[in-house]
Amino acid sequence: MADPTSHPSTDLERRRFLITAGSICSSGLVVLALARRSAAAQGYAGTIVALKEGVAAEKSAYRRYVEFGQHAKRDGYKGLAYLYTALATSELIHAQNYTRVLATLGEQVGEIETAAAPVGNAKDNLIYAAGRELNSIENTYPELLKMAQSEGHTDAITVVQYSWASHKQHLDIIEKIRRWSPNFFESVAKKIDEGTDRYFVCEICGSTVTEVPGDVCPVCKESPSTYRLIPYDRYF
Repeated sequence: MADPTSHPSTDLERRRFLITAGSICSSGLVVLALARRSAAAQGYAGTIVALKEGVAAEKSAYRRYVEFGQHAKRDGYKGLAYLYTALATSELIHAQNYTRVLATLGEQVGEIETAAAPVGNAKDNLIYAAGRELNSIENTYPELLKMAQSEGHTDAITVVQYSWASHKQHLDIIEKIRRWSPNFFESVAKKIDEGTDRYFVCEICGSTVTEVPGDVCPVCKESPSTYRLIPYDRYF
């Protein structure tokens, strides 16, 4: 192999020199990038596991709400379909937050297979959704937060806290409807269809509210300008 440090004296030698030097440079950049990734991830093995579990949980919830929304719209429960769309939007933001933090640790998230949601009638779906939210609040996020806190990764801790707080909001919204089940579900569902709340979701943390806060987002403490209205005209 030609010595890349030698001076090329002919056009052919010059081309060989440039090709060799370029290959060495590219290889060095790859090694450097891998080394940086390894250094970034060092000491955060548990955090990486927690974040990947978070991505899987959020994408599963996203798919569940999309399916519930489609089912509700097909069966004429436009208010519920609108609610599920807002919740799905929030779940997707959470998944994106986890993915971004993983990228800083040199970890890429591929396609994640999620199990299909057990779609039933409108009332059963709402009850199931409330149960899943409660399980996330009481079990999933406390465990993920514990894993992230044990290694002190600030960004990971922050995005898990965002998810946890947002899911408490989700449950509060769902419970406003679910508390009328099983005896008055139909009448309540119809009332939702006729005069539903409008839902706003914070693009930073996934906070889900029916009114934009006047001061700061209650979850991420950013400006209220981070909220966007989930389009409702497609349902009403």
